[in-house]
Parts: sequence; structure tokens; C-alpha cells
Amino acid sequence: MMDPSYYKALSLFRLRKYEKCIEICNQLMNQSPQLQGPWELKMRAMTQRVYVDDIEAEDDGVVDDPLDTEILATAPKPGTSLRTATAVKTGQKTAATRPRTSTGRPLTGLARPGTMQQRAGTSLLTGNRTALATGRINTARNIRLGSASIFNLGDNTFNMSRLNPSIFATKPAVAKILFQYLYYCEGDIKKSLDLCNAVMELNKTEAGWYWYTQKGRCLIAVGNARSAEYFLQYSMKLLTHPDTILLLTRAYCRIDQPLAALEVCNFGLQKQPDDVALLKQQARILELIGNLPASVNVYKQIIKLDAMNTEALSCIAVNYFYIYQPEMALVYYRRILSMGMNTCELYCNIGLCCLYGGQLDLVFSCFQRALRLAISAEQKADVWYNISFIGLHIGDLDFARRCLRICISLDGGHASALNNLGIIALKKENLTKAKMYFALAKKLLPENDEIKHNSRLIDAKY
Repeated sequence: MMDPSYYKALSLFRLRKYEKCIEICNQLMNQSPQLQGPWELKMRAMTQRVYVDDIEAEDDGVVDDPLDTEILATAPKPGTSLRTATAVKTGQKTAATRPRTSTGRPLTGLARPGTMQQRAGTSLLTGNRTALATGRINTARNIRLGSASIFNLGDNTFNMSRLNPSIFATKPAVAKILFQYLYYCEGDIKKSLDLCNAVMELNKTEAGWYWYTQKGRCLIAVGNARSAEYFLQYSMKLLTHPDTILLLTRAYCRIDQPLAALEVCNFGLQKQPDDVALLKQQARILELIGNLPASVNVYKQIIKLDAMNTEALSCIAVNYFYIYQPEMALVYYRRILSMGMNTCELYCNIGLCCLYGGQLDLVFSCFQRALRLAISAEQKADVWYNISFIGLHIGDLDFARRCLRICISLDGGHASALNNLGIIALKKENLTKAKMYFALAKKLLPENDEIKHNSRLIDAKY
């Protein structure tokens, strides 16, 4: 007969009340430390409490490895490398019309960690903030969260320094739970990798796709994407699982092989047609290499399968905005708003679409809501930067200058605001101030096309 307390803990786990579940497991383990059920349930609860899908969250792009000797070409062809991502020549507006990140890639519809860095030290967007942005996701960075959570509960049950992976390798069910705890909760990649090696060494012929995938995941986390490629490819031969495909595409992106990543996505979509996760990854890679029309087509396909996919809606909206169709972008942003998304960035985007779409009666109310929802100084700075475009739009340069100065007072490293202040100073024939603003902007964001062009222009003419 099942212990009523253990049954209650299981019910709380299913209800996602992990704190109460852990407390009951602690009580059961204090009464009888040898019970395996509460021990496993507690590990699962602690893992789920801090779990973040690292495949969705992490997007570091190309990683420079000074010890990598397998570099074949230093000047790859356009469209084949994430380092030299360029727009595909088509009849419509391309990536060249969009603001770019510090890595030279066009802004996407969703702010992701790593590849969306625009200003030094943050992952928030600058420029015309027409992307639906989210905060930085720190829990996917393999931070050691488990030790603090155990300490807060007054629990000293787990002693990871004495963990012997070979003991748990003989128990497949426990080994999987332990791996997830080590990887997601403790953030101990080395111990996780040791556990994978122990299981695979014990079952050399029947380790299963799961452990090959997890070993590839660990190798990617420690920066060894080339070694992870072999294990992930072998795992795909055993079972074509979406997680394996997504991890393999990430490994290829880390070693700057986006075309190979697209081939893997296409292979996965042949096996599992209309899988939204695979389609999103395909669209992201196309976006990163500059093939924006193809990326938008994939996002439109995602919308047909999942009409509430925020990433697809926001990416389509930002594409319409930058091909000078703000009315169409406004339709998608209002769709996101109707889904319950209530953020500073969203109202800022709607305000810009109303401004350039001619709906001037709604502009100030949208920006007022954006200011009320802004929490950090950087968010407030971005809102004031975008409000300055109202002054530029109606020709009131003094109003625009005041907005930009408020932006700089909130965030002194806002390069786009400094660039626009330089342009206003140049229009007022104040060359000294203009040169100073352009020099500061170039120092903060040296790869920005507009800032480089303005700096060269003022140096050549004056």
C-alpha cells in the first residue's frame, strides 16, 4: 500500500507545486533515508523547479575557438557562413534595410541571448525597437542553482562531490533522473558527462539514443561541438528525435556550418513533417544567414500550424515593418496583444507602427503605456529613443533632441541615440558637437553601418 504522504507528494508534483513536494520528500527521507521513491521524486521536483529548455534559450551563434585547427576557409562564400551573413538578392527589401546587431546580423523579431547583442554588455535591442523583446534568460547558462536551493531548504541529502557515476549507471531509470538533476539543477556539466560515459561504457551496444543525445548536449555545453557531432549523428540513426535534430543544428551553427544545419532540419522535417520546433529552427538559421524572404515564408507556415506562436508572429511583423508596410505589421502586433502579451516592447512596437502608418492619434497613448510598463533604465531609454522619432517625423528637432537627451541620461551607452544627436547637431551646424557624438557612438557600436557611414561622411566633408 502506498504511503499517503508519498501519494500527496506525487499529487503536488503533478500540480507543479514543487516547493511543497520537496518539503514532504524531506520529511519522508528523514524518517527513512533509504527510501528510493522520495529521493527520485525530490530530484525530479528540484529539476523541474529551475528547468529551462536550453535548446530554445541558448543561441550563441559561432564560437571562436583558438585551439580549433580544422578551419578550411577564412573567406567563405556569401550565404554559407554565420560570420559573413548577407542578404539574398531579391526584388523586395532585404536585410540591408534593417538595423544590425554588433555581430552584423539583421535584427530578428524576437530577442534571443547571444546573437541579439547590440550594445556592450547587454542583450537588449537598440535602434528602431520594432522587435518583440524578452529578457535575458540566465537559467539556461548552466549556472549552479542547486546548491543554493538545497541550502535554503536546510537539506544536506545530496553530496555531489562523492557521487560515483558507475554505481548509478546500472540503474537506467535513476540514471536519467540523476542526469537531469546534475545538468539542469546543479549545472555540473563534468559530472553529467561522466555519468553519460559510465552508462555508455556499461552498455556499449545498447546504450540507447537518449544517452548519445545527452553526451552530445554536454559536449556542446563545454564548447566541443565537433566531437558532439559524431554522437548526435549516431543518435539520429537510432531514433530521429526532435531534440537530437535541434542539438545537431546548434552544433553545426557553433562550427559555422549553417547549410549543414539546414540539411539536418530538412531531413528532420521529412521524418516529422510540420514539426513546429524544427520549422522555427529552420527559420532562425535562414534569418541568421540573411535569407529573410525564405525565413518569413517558414514563419508563415508556422502560423498556419500554430496560430498563437509569438515568435513567428513577431518575426513576420518586424519583416513587414522594415519593408515599409507598418499597417500589416500592426495587424500582427495587435494579434500578439490580444493573446495577453502586455510588455513595454510590444507597446513601443505598436506605437512605431501607428506613427509610420499615419494613425497619429494612437501614438502617444501607446508610448505612454510603454513608459508605464518599463521597469529597467535601459527599457525606459529605448522608449524615449523611439519617442524621439515623433519629433523627427513632424520636423520638431528640439522635441527630438530633448527625448534623446533623456535617453542618454538613462543609458549613457545608447549608441543609436548618440548617432541621432550627432545628426541633429549637424543640421543645426554645430560641427564640434556632431563630431563628438559620432565619435562616442562609433566607440560604443563600431560595426553599425549607419554610424560608420555618418562618421566617414563628416570626416570627409569637414
